[in-house]
Amino acid sequence: MRKLQIKFLPLFILLSLISGLSYSQNSTISPYSRFGIGDLTFNGFAYQRGMAGMALGYTNPSTINVNNPASYAYDSIMIMEIGANGECLFSRQNDISTFGLNADLNALAMAFPIVKNKLGFSFGIIPFSSTGYNIISKSSIDTLSTKSDINYIYKGTGGYTKYYLGAGLKITKSLSVGVNANYLFGNVINQRKQEFANNIFFNTNYQDELSLSDFYFEYGLNWKHSLKNDKSIAIGITGSPSQRITANRNLLWLNYKKAATGFDVIKDTVFLSLDNQGEVVLPLSYGIGFCVSKSNKWNYGADVKIQNWSEYESFGEKDNLNNSFSLSAGGSYIPNNLLSSKYVSRIEYRFGAYYNKSYLNLNNSDLNDVGICLGFGLPIKRSFQSKVNCSLQFGKRGTLNDNLIREQYIRLSIGLTFNEVWFIKKKYD
Repeated sequence: MRKLQIKFLPLFILLSLISGLSYSQNSTISPYSRFGIGDLTFNGFAYQRGMAGMALGYTNPSTINVNNPASYAYDSIMIMEIGANGECLFSRQNDISTFGLNADLNALAMAFPIVKNKLGFSFGIIPFSSTGYNIISKSSIDTLSTKSDINYIYKGTGGYTKYYLGAGLKITKSLSVGVNANYLFGNVINQRKQEFANNIFFNTNYQDELSLSDFYFEYGLNWKHSLKNDKSIAIGITGSPSQRITANRNLLWLNYKKAATGFDVIKDTVFLSLDNQGEVVLPLSYGIGFCVSKSNKWNYGADVKIQNWSEYESFGEKDNLNNSFSLSAGGSYIPNNLLSSKYVSRIEYRFGAYYNKSYLNLNNSDLNDVGICLGFGLPIKRSFQSKVNCSLQFGKRGTLNDNLIREQYIRLSIGLTFNEVWFIKKKYD
């Protein structure tokens, strides 16, 4: 008889619920997250970060690749991915430097075959974007009767997350197609405060809360051709059409004063508008990549991705964003096969580099992000390639020109790839 092994499913569901609550918190400390839909989060897992995000042409039956749902067609065993990130951020503007630390859950996902190496499914939860900034600008006023220093405070918190359900199907020996159905949810609160040092003035607080809750879809195609000596070459193409996401907006403008205890004491509400229904337009995105590989030995590839953020709208208003462009290249290498008696020979070493032209152009300067990545996968089971994955990312975003902020960061990602056979055929004497 056949027995379905579901001992990990309750744990996965519990972790998904916990993750959903965690992702509602902001997972960035960048002032650049003030713009657009926030800081777009890496779409993948720790093992992919070690290869700088190279993924569109990548297929591996022991890992989950959410970047191209056509890859699910190669699933042959149950896979679970879970991970977390940590970041050290060094920011500088003119002669002012700051340092910050941040950590967050990366992603949680599961994949399994329906028909081995033919039809596979995957589902999970992945952060989409994050907002987290706190900017203070100082000034002063001087009237005939009095004068006062003023703090202009810009603060943003929150983020958006997606639950996804995907499927991949081989339609020929070399060609597979796939789709991810994503449910996008979450909220972001942006605040603009004006606080006076002199308590005879009323302070003001304008708050804009934007919540998203809707489905959107991503599509993928993968062509993989076998070569000699267990080698292969694959090309992946992905795309997501422009889609309208249901949104809800709350607006609040109030006057307040600071109490002796430091708390805000509301004096009156100038404007309040709740439950405004509208839409946010997620723009067209598409990408193409390739990967050359040798089974259980090495992988090398590169991706190009483009998204038309100039089409982005929120409640009918444009946000002066530019189209984004990203280029990443990376690979991995295992010195010996997985059955080697030497542990260091079974470690998978990863590397990569990337260049991202973001959707921001501030003071006529493009906001570019460049960096390199290093990583490794530590085997924890000889069978099915379960691994602890670690990666380090060293990068720089922004510039010191035109009174802008330059960010230099180090990101550590740690993840677990766990593989298991769900169907076991039991024999009885």
